[in-house]
Amino acid sequence: MSQPRLDNLRQRHRALDRLIDTTRALARQEEVKRLKRLRLRLKDRIAALSQPDRTTAKG
Repeated sequence: MSQPRLDNLRQRHRALDRLIDTTRALARQEEVKRLKRLRLRLKDRIAALSQPDRTTAKG
């Protein structure tokens, strides 16, 4: 995965952090839950794309 793609995902993750904090302050719990799920999916994608490709290491 290219570095610009990872940078974009990380930027979106940080933006979601800020949005969650703002939404939490407004006491909109369902929206906070939805945003947290989205943030977790982004975090998982970032982690997966940051790992070296292990399929080529298997022989």
